[in-house]
Amino acid sequence: MTLDRDIATLARRIQRKSGRIIPFQNARLIAARDLGGLPVHTMAPKERIPLRAQYTGESKAAARSAIRSDTHGLGLDHCSDEQRAFRALLALALFNGNVYTGPTARWNYSVVASYDPVMSPRRDQLVMVAERAPENVATRLMPTVGAGSRGVPGLRHEVSYTCHGGRSVCLRHLPTGALLTITGDPAGCERGNRRSHVPLHPYLTLGNDLTAHERRALAAVPPISEEATTLLAGLVSRYNLVDRRGHWATSLSWDPLGRPGVERRKEPEVIRHGAVHRLWGAGDSWEFRWTGYPVPRDLALALTHPEAGVKGAESTRHGDVHRVVLGTASLDLCAG
Repeated sequence: MTLDRDIATLARRIQRKSGRIIPFQNARLIAARDLGGLPVHTMAPKERIPLRAQYTGESKAAARSAIRSDTHGLGLDHCSDEQRAFRALLALALFNGNVYTGPTARWNYSVVASYDPVMSPRRDQLVMVAERAPENVATRLMPTVGAGSRGVPGLRHEVSYTCHGGRSVCLRHLPTGALLTITGDPAGCERGNRRSHVPLHPYLTLGNDLTAHERRALAAVPPISEEATTLLAGLVSRYNLVDRRGHWATSLSWDPLGRPGVERRKEPEVIRHGAVHRLWGAGDSWEFRWTGYPVPRDLALALTHPEAGVKGAESTRHGDVHRVVLGTASLDLCAG
Protein backbone atom coordinates (compact mmCIF):
# COMPACT_ATOMS: atom_id res chain seq x y z
CA MET A 1 0.00 0.00 0.00
CA THR A 2 1.41 3.39 -1.05
CA LEU A 3 -0.06 5.17 1.99
CA ASP A 4 1.48 2.64 4.38
CA ARG A 5 4.89 3.11 2.72
CA ASP A 6 4.53 6.90 2.90
CA ILE A 7 3.62 6.70 6.59
CA ALA A 8 6.58 4.44 7.38
CA THR A 9 8.98 6.70 5.42
CA LEU A 10 7.74 9.84 7.19
CA ALA A 11 7.87 8.07 10.57
CA ARG A 12 11.53 7.20 10.05
CA ARG A 13 12.23 10.81 9.04
CA ILE A 14 10.48 12.06 12.20
CA GLN A 15 12.57 9.64 14.24
CA ARG A 16 15.82 10.83 12.69
CA LYS A 17 14.96 14.50 13.26
CA SER A 18 14.23 13.76 16.91
CA GLY A 19 17.62 12.10 17.34
CA ARG A 20 15.85 8.74 17.85
CA ILE A 21 14.16 10.10 20.98
CA ILE A 22 10.66 9.50 19.59
CA PRO A 23 9.84 5.75 19.47
CA PHE A 24 8.91 4.43 16.02
CA GLN A 25 5.29 3.66 16.98
CA ASN A 26 4.79 7.23 18.23
CA ALA A 27 6.47 8.60 15.10
CA ARG A 28 4.21 6.41 12.97
CA LEU A 29 1.13 7.79 14.72
CA ILE A 30 2.27 11.35 14.01
CA ALA A 31 2.99 10.44 10.38
CA ALA A 32 -0.40 8.75 9.97
CA ARG A 33 -2.14 11.85 11.28
CA ASP A 34 -0.18 14.11 8.92
CA LEU A 35 -0.78 11.90 5.86
CA GLY A 36 -4.46 11.13 6.43
CA GLY A 37 -3.95 7.56 7.51
CA LEU A 38 -5.56 7.92 10.93
CA PRO A 39 -9.30 7.12 11.15
CA VAL A 40 -11.11 10.40 11.68
CA HIS A 41 -13.55 8.89 14.15
CA THR A 42 -10.65 8.25 16.54
CA MET A 43 -9.88 11.96 16.73
CA ALA A 44 -11.31 14.30 19.35
CA PRO A 45 -13.72 16.94 17.98
CA LYS A 46 -11.17 19.70 18.67
CA GLU A 47 -8.70 17.88 16.38
CA ARG A 48 -11.29 17.43 13.62
CA ILE A 49 -12.17 21.13 13.45
CA PRO A 50 -8.88 22.37 11.91
CA LEU A 51 -8.72 19.21 9.77
CA ARG A 52 -12.13 19.93 8.28
CA ALA A 53 -11.21 23.57 7.66
CA GLN A 54 -8.15 22.44 5.68
CA TYR A 55 -10.39 20.56 3.25
CA THR A 56 -13.39 22.88 3.02
CA GLY A 57 -11.72 26.29 3.17
CA GLU A 58 -14.10 27.28 5.98
CA SER A 59 -13.00 29.49 8.82
CA LYS A 60 -12.31 27.56 12.00
CA ALA A 61 -15.30 29.29 13.56
CA ALA A 62 -17.57 27.88 10.85
CA ALA A 63 -16.04 24.41 11.16
CA ARG A 64 -16.47 24.57 14.93
CA SER A 65 -20.19 25.23 14.48
CA ALA A 66 -20.45 22.06 12.40
CA ILE A 67 -18.54 19.59 14.58
CA ARG A 68 -20.02 18.51 17.90
CA SER A 69 -19.19 15.64 20.24
CA ASP A 70 -21.62 13.35 18.39
CA THR A 71 -20.65 14.43 14.85
CA HIS A 72 -19.60 11.62 12.53
CA GLY A 73 -16.16 12.20 11.00
CA LEU A 74 -15.76 15.68 9.54
CA GLY A 75 -19.51 16.23 9.52
CA LEU A 76 -19.80 16.64 5.74
CA ASP A 77 -22.52 13.98 5.50
CA HIS A 78 -23.80 13.93 9.09
CA CYS A 79 -27.17 15.61 8.70
CA SER A 80 -30.90 15.11 9.15
CA ASP A 81 -32.93 13.17 6.59
CA GLU A 82 -34.57 16.44 5.57
CA GLN A 83 -31.20 18.05 4.89
CA ARG A 84 -29.99 15.04 2.92
CA ALA A 85 -33.09 15.05 0.70
CA PHE A 86 -32.77 18.80 0.09
CA ARG A 87 -29.05 18.57 -0.75
CA ALA A 88 -29.72 15.80 -3.27
CA LEU A 89 -32.30 18.03 -4.96
CA LEU A 90 -29.89 20.97 -4.81
CA ALA A 91 -27.25 18.80 -6.53
CA LEU A 92 -29.57 18.52 -9.54
CA ALA A 93 -29.37 22.28 -9.69
CA LEU A 94 -25.77 23.08 -8.89
CA PHE A 95 -24.52 20.36 -11.26
CA ASN A 96 -26.85 20.94 -14.20
CA GLY A 97 -26.32 23.88 -16.51
CA ASN A 98 -25.76 25.15 -20.04
CA VAL A 99 -27.58 22.11 -21.43
CA TYR A 100 -31.35 21.89 -21.56
CA THR A 101 -32.16 18.21 -21.79
CA GLY A 102 -33.52 17.65 -18.29
CA PRO A 103 -36.14 19.52 -16.25
CA THR A 104 -33.76 20.76 -13.56
CA ALA A 105 -31.33 22.17 -16.14
CA ARG A 106 -33.79 25.04 -16.51
CA TRP A 107 -33.57 25.86 -12.82
CA ASN A 108 -30.36 27.76 -13.66
CA TYR A 109 -28.51 27.25 -10.37
CA SER A 110 -25.17 26.37 -11.95
CA VAL A 111 -24.34 30.09 -12.20
CA VAL A 112 -23.71 29.96 -8.44
CA ALA A 113 -20.24 28.54 -9.27
CA SER A 114 -19.11 31.98 -10.42
CA TYR A 115 -19.37 33.20 -6.81
CA ASP A 116 -16.99 30.46 -5.52
CA PRO A 117 -19.09 29.72 -2.43
CA VAL A 118 -17.63 27.78 0.50
CA MET A 119 -19.98 25.07 1.72
CA SER A 120 -20.37 24.65 5.48
CA PRO A 121 -22.68 21.62 5.85
CA ARG A 122 -24.13 21.19 9.33
CA ARG A 123 -26.49 18.81 11.10
CA ASP A 124 -29.67 20.81 10.60
CA GLN A 125 -28.77 23.29 7.88
CA LEU A 126 -26.55 23.92 4.89
CA VAL A 127 -24.57 27.15 5.16
CA MET A 128 -23.22 28.61 1.93
CA VAL A 129 -20.57 31.26 2.55
CA ALA A 130 -20.52 33.70 -0.37
CA GLU A 131 -18.56 36.65 0.96
CA ARG A 132 -18.73 38.69 -2.25
CA ALA A 133 -22.48 38.78 -2.75
CA PRO A 134 -24.77 36.61 -0.61
CA GLU A 135 -27.89 38.45 -1.79
CA ASN A 136 -26.92 37.82 -5.43
CA VAL A 137 -26.54 34.09 -4.77
CA ALA A 138 -29.88 34.03 -2.95
CA THR A 139 -31.49 35.79 -5.92
CA ARG A 140 -30.13 33.08 -8.23
CA LEU A 141 -31.61 30.30 -6.09
CA MET A 142 -34.94 31.81 -5.09
CA PRO A 143 -37.97 31.06 -7.26
CA THR A 144 -40.19 33.83 -8.58
CA VAL A 145 -43.84 33.86 -9.50
CA GLY A 146 -44.76 32.62 -12.97
CA ALA A 147 -44.09 29.79 -15.40
CA GLY A 148 -40.69 31.28 -16.31
CA SER A 149 -39.33 30.88 -12.77
CA ARG A 150 -35.81 29.46 -12.64
CA GLY A 151 -35.35 29.19 -8.89
CA VAL A 152 -35.38 26.16 -6.60
CA PRO A 153 -38.97 24.92 -6.42
CA GLY A 154 -40.31 25.33 -2.91
CA LEU A 155 -37.50 27.52 -1.55
CA ARG A 156 -38.77 30.44 0.54
CA HIS A 157 -37.29 33.44 2.34
CA GLU A 158 -37.56 32.97 6.11
CA VAL A 159 -35.41 35.70 7.68
CA SER A 160 -32.45 37.98 6.93
CA TYR A 161 -29.94 39.38 9.42
CA THR A 162 -26.48 40.89 9.78
CA CYS A 163 -23.62 39.36 11.79
CA HIS A 164 -19.93 40.38 11.91
CA GLY A 165 -20.76 42.91 9.21
CA GLY A 166 -21.91 40.18 6.82
CA ARG A 167 -25.42 39.83 5.45
CA SER A 168 -27.18 36.45 5.88
CA VAL A 169 -30.29 35.23 4.10
CA CYS A 170 -32.06 32.18 5.60
CA LEU A 171 -34.17 30.17 3.19
CA ARG A 172 -36.57 27.34 4.05
CA HIS A 173 -37.42 24.56 1.58
CA LEU A 174 -41.13 23.84 1.94
CA PRO A 175 -41.21 20.23 0.62
CA THR A 176 -38.43 18.98 2.91
CA GLY A 177 -38.42 21.57 5.70
CA ALA A 178 -34.64 21.97 5.28
CA LEU A 179 -32.84 25.24 6.01
CA LEU A 180 -30.32 26.88 3.65
CA THR A 181 -28.39 29.93 4.87
CA ILE A 182 -26.47 32.05 2.37
CA THR A 183 -24.11 34.40 4.15
CA GLY A 184 -21.36 36.94 3.68
CA ASP A 185 -20.04 36.20 7.18
CA PRO A 186 -17.01 33.85 6.96
CA ALA A 187 -17.84 32.50 10.41
CA GLY A 188 -21.30 31.53 9.24
CA CYS A 189 -22.68 32.76 12.54
CA GLU A 190 -26.31 31.89 13.29
CA ARG A 191 -26.77 34.86 15.59
CA GLY A 192 -27.31 38.33 14.27
CA ASN A 193 -28.99 41.66 14.71
CA ARG A 194 -31.46 43.63 12.63
CA ARG A 195 -33.37 40.44 11.85
CA SER A 196 -36.07 40.96 9.24
CA HIS A 197 -38.77 38.71 7.81
CA VAL A 198 -39.22 41.14 4.93
CA PRO A 199 -36.75 40.35 2.11
CA LEU A 200 -34.87 43.06 0.23
CA HIS A 201 -35.88 41.49 -3.09
CA PRO A 202 -39.32 40.25 -4.25
CA TYR A 203 -38.71 36.70 -3.00
CA LEU A 204 -41.47 34.27 -2.20
CA THR A 205 -41.82 33.95 1.59
CA LEU A 206 -43.12 31.29 3.98
CA GLY A 207 -46.59 32.70 3.46
CA ASN A 208 -46.52 31.55 -0.19
CA ASP A 209 -47.58 27.93 -0.78
CA LEU A 210 -46.12 25.83 -3.58
CA THR A 211 -47.25 27.13 -6.95
CA ALA A 212 -48.65 24.89 -9.68
CA HIS A 213 -45.45 25.48 -11.67
CA GLU A 214 -43.31 24.36 -8.71
CA ARG A 215 -45.40 21.23 -8.23
CA ARG A 216 -44.90 20.29 -11.86
CA ALA A 217 -41.15 20.98 -11.63
CA LEU A 218 -40.78 18.78 -8.55
CA ALA A 219 -42.90 16.02 -10.10
CA ALA A 220 -40.48 15.94 -13.06
CA VAL A 221 -37.57 14.95 -10.80
CA PRO A 222 -36.93 11.17 -11.01
CA PRO A 223 -37.04 9.09 -7.84
CA ILE A 224 -33.72 8.97 -5.95
CA SER A 225 -32.89 5.90 -3.86
CA GLU A 226 -31.69 6.30 -0.28
CA GLU A 227 -28.04 5.52 -1.02
CA ALA A 228 -28.07 7.60 -4.22
CA THR A 229 -29.47 10.48 -2.14
CA THR A 230 -26.39 10.23 0.09
CA LEU A 231 -24.07 10.35 -2.96
CA LEU A 232 -25.83 13.31 -4.58
CA ALA A 233 -25.97 15.18 -1.27
CA GLY A 234 -22.26 14.39 -0.91
CA LEU A 235 -21.56 16.27 -4.15
CA VAL A 236 -23.04 19.42 -2.64
CA SER A 237 -21.06 19.08 0.62
CA ARG A 238 -17.88 18.70 -1.46
CA TYR A 239 -18.69 21.53 -3.88
CA ASN A 240 -15.35 23.31 -3.35
CA LEU A 241 -13.08 20.87 -1.53
CA VAL A 242 -9.27 20.82 -1.69
CA ASP A 243 -7.16 17.89 -0.52
CA ARG A 244 -4.90 19.05 2.30
CA ARG A 245 -2.03 17.10 0.72
CA GLY A 246 -2.59 18.77 -2.65
CA HIS A 247 -3.60 15.67 -4.62
CA TRP A 248 -7.12 16.68 -5.76
CA ALA A 249 -9.64 19.52 -5.81
CA THR A 250 -13.34 19.70 -6.70
CA SER A 251 -13.88 23.34 -7.68
CA LEU A 252 -16.22 23.74 -10.68
CA SER A 253 -14.71 26.92 -12.07
CA TRP A 254 -10.92 26.60 -11.70
CA ASP A 255 -8.15 24.41 -10.29
CA PRO A 256 -7.15 25.76 -6.83
CA LEU A 257 -3.96 23.68 -6.99
CA GLY A 258 -2.80 25.33 -10.24
CA ARG A 259 -1.70 22.06 -11.80
CA PRO A 260 -0.44 22.50 -15.41
CA GLY A 261 -2.03 19.25 -16.56
CA VAL A 262 -5.40 20.29 -15.18
CA GLU A 263 -5.43 23.92 -16.30
CA ARG A 264 -5.65 22.83 -19.94
CA ARG A 265 -9.21 21.67 -19.22
CA LYS A 266 -10.20 25.25 -19.94
CA GLU A 267 -10.78 24.41 -23.60
CA PRO A 268 -11.65 27.19 -26.10
CA GLU A 269 -15.23 25.88 -26.29
CA VAL A 270 -15.62 26.22 -22.53
CA ILE A 271 -14.14 29.72 -22.58
CA ARG A 272 -16.52 30.84 -25.35
CA HIS A 273 -19.74 29.22 -24.21
CA GLY A 274 -19.19 28.21 -20.61
CA ALA A 275 -18.90 24.79 -19.01
CA VAL A 276 -21.62 22.20 -19.56
CA HIS A 277 -22.82 20.12 -16.61
CA ARG A 278 -25.37 17.32 -16.69
CA LEU A 279 -26.30 15.27 -13.61
CA TRP A 280 -29.15 12.88 -14.24
CA GLY A 281 -30.45 9.40 -13.55
CA ALA A 282 -33.11 7.60 -11.53
CA GLY A 283 -33.30 5.29 -8.54
CA ASP A 284 -29.89 3.76 -7.86
CA SER A 285 -28.22 4.74 -11.13
CA TRP A 286 -26.85 8.25 -11.78
CA GLU A 287 -24.38 9.89 -14.11
CA PHE A 288 -22.55 13.22 -13.90
CA ARG A 289 -20.97 14.34 -17.17
CA TRP A 290 -19.32 17.73 -17.70
CA THR A 291 -16.74 19.91 -19.42
CA GLY A 292 -14.23 22.10 -17.61
CA TYR A 293 -13.45 21.45 -13.95
CA PRO A 294 -12.91 19.34 -11.91
CA VAL A 295 -11.06 16.28 -13.22
CA PRO A 296 -13.36 13.22 -12.81
CA ARG A 297 -10.64 11.40 -10.89
CA ASP A 298 -10.49 14.29 -8.39
CA LEU A 299 -14.21 14.14 -7.68
CA ALA A 300 -14.07 10.36 -7.30
CA LEU A 301 -11.19 10.73 -4.82
CA ALA A 302 -13.08 13.37 -2.84
CA LEU A 303 -16.15 11.14 -2.51
CA THR A 304 -14.13 8.10 -1.41
CA HIS A 305 -11.31 9.74 0.55
CA PRO A 306 -10.53 8.10 3.94
CA GLU A 307 -10.81 11.45 5.77
CA ALA A 308 -13.15 13.59 3.67
CA GLY A 309 -15.14 10.99 1.71
CA VAL A 310 -18.61 9.47 2.05
CA LYS A 311 -18.43 6.62 4.56
CA GLY A 312 -18.62 3.28 2.74
CA ALA A 313 -18.25 4.72 -0.76
CA GLU A 314 -15.80 3.01 -3.12
CA SER A 315 -14.51 3.92 -6.58
CA THR A 316 -13.70 1.86 -9.67
CA ARG A 317 -12.63 2.92 -13.14
CA HIS A 318 -13.95 1.70 -16.48
CA GLY A 319 -12.07 3.43 -19.28
CA ASP A 320 -12.70 7.18 -18.90
CA VAL A 321 -15.53 6.67 -16.41
CA HIS A 322 -14.94 6.78 -12.65
CA ARG A 323 -17.76 4.98 -10.87
CA VAL A 324 -18.48 5.73 -7.21
CA VAL A 325 -20.53 3.01 -5.52
CA LEU A 326 -22.37 3.14 -2.20
CA GLY A 327 -24.32 -0.02 -1.45
CA THR A 328 -26.47 -0.66 -4.51
CA ALA A 329 -26.24 2.93 -5.78
CA SER A 330 -23.74 4.12 -8.37
CA LEU A 331 -22.64 7.52 -9.65
CA ASP A 332 -20.66 7.59 -12.89
CA LEU A 333 -18.30 10.56 -13.28
CA CYS A 334 -17.10 11.34 -16.79
CA ALA A 335 -15.68 14.27 -18.77
CA GLY A 336 -17.17 15.52 -22.02
